[in-house]
Amino acid sequence: MAKKITDTVAQPSLNGTARKLRRNVPSITLLLIGFIVGILWFGSLRYFLAHENEVHYHSNFAVFIDGRREEFKSFTYYEEVAACTAAFANNPKGRVHMHDQVNDVIHIHDNAVTYSDFFRNIDWTVGPDFVRTADGLLESNDSKAWVFVLNGEKVDRIDNLSIGDQDTLLLSYGSPDSDVNSQYITIKNNAAQLDKEQDPASCSGANGPLDNSFMGRIKKAFSFTE
Repeated sequence: MAKKITDTVAQPSLNGTARKLRRNVPSITLLLIGFIVGILWFGSLRYFLAHENEVHYHSNFAVFIDGRREEFKSFTYYEEVAACTAAFANNPKGRVHMHDQVNDVIHIHDNAVTYSDFFRNIDWTVGPDFVRTADGLLESNDSKAWVFVLNGEKVDRIDNLSIGDQDTLLLSYGSPDSDVNSQYITIKNNAAQLDKEQDPASCSGANGPLDNSFMGRIKKAFSFTE
């Protein structure tokens, strides 16, 4: 008796597919582990580099003209919070500025920033024997002269000096008998404290201590938006 031949379509074996998946599991696992390790390595590298490259410190200063302290009342002397962000890293005003109508604190966000850089950013010009303010040029002469006192010591000029962390600077213009010492001691000395704290309002969390906290640095390290 002839055998009946029937046409059948080969169906994939579920057991065979499962075996293939099981064979590939080690390779997939290794790829996932490698990916995770790579992300952790990259983030760790950014964590330490971001900390080392961070620049944000403060100094105090005051300007006296004919015995009266300059108040820097105009809003044009002060920068917005945007000047603290990475987007403004190449903006000269992002390197050094004042904020929030606080007229005796300089914020420094870059290396090798000079006093000339700072005063230029507020539209003043400082030279060895003159200062051009918003009201005009004041030069040293026989009757009046500029005196610069940096950290308690008189210096010949400040325009070419880098701003140091926690500097205290006095610029005084007046007669030779002006009491420069009494002017100098009125300068608030809070730069060291500001270095340890998050800035109020402007610069908060941008380049300040909040950003240097552990969680702040972790967030920056694993952020791919910068």
